Amino acid sequence: MKVALSVFKDSISTVFDVSQQLLVLEINGAGEQKRTMVKLETIDPIRRASQLSEEGINVLICGAISMPMQASVSARNILVYPFVRGKVEDVISAYRYGKLGQAVYALPGCRRRGYGGSRGRNRGAHHRWRG
Repeated sequence: MKVALSVFKDSISTVFDVSQQLLVLEINGAGEQKRTMVKLETIDPIRRASQLSEEGINVLICGAISMPMQASVSARNILVYPFVRGKVEDVISAYRYGKLGQAVYALPGCRRRGYGGSRGRNRGAHHRWRG
């Protein structure tokens, strides 16, 4: 499984639609295997979603995301955890232990809509990291 975090320096990017890079974690049953940085090539929602799909991304963790962008990404069967904030290592740990739904990881002022596309309840429970 590949989990992508939209990042700026050592934190989650505030707005995914204009973010420039992803930290991609490759995860297996025993835990994290590999980390790579991926440059995002476009801000067009359909092309950006295609790039995520071509990279084999299964899960996207990001800051604010527009509805058209989230719809394009979700249409590629990529689980989206939107409106997340925090230091990258803290967010990875929260994802790993199913705690991304805690208020400390919520962007202030953002209505947290549509966690994980149509699977919004129990945020973080669907792809909890095992290992």
